[in-house]
Amino acid sequence: MLTPESCRELLALYEAMAEAAVRNDWSRLAELEAASSALRKAAAAAPADTARLPDAAQQEMAAMIQRMLELDADVRCHAEPFLESTRKLLSGTIRRRNVRDTYGNI
Repeated sequence: MLTPESCRELLALYEAMAEAAVRNDWSRLAELEAASSALRKAAAAAPADTARLPDAAQQEMAAMIQRMLELDADVRCHAEPFLESTRKLLSGTIRRRNVRDTYGNI
């Protein structure tokens, strides 16, 4: 269930993910993403009845979720160029291997 406490925990993970992305610390980013994924799945498994939360808590959670979306966009801005270069590197390697397998070493 997504509670204000679990929302704060998720926000802290997203902030750490953004810092890891800025530092190009991809292994740390992957660890943090796995932790945030587990927390999101746990929250989704038991939906919260946010109508029972006070208005202030609902607004705080909405602000935290908005901040998480902003941080996610920041992470993507840093990670996507790296992922694209990795895709190119891998596709070039696969292409060379396919050519070598087809035509042998030239």
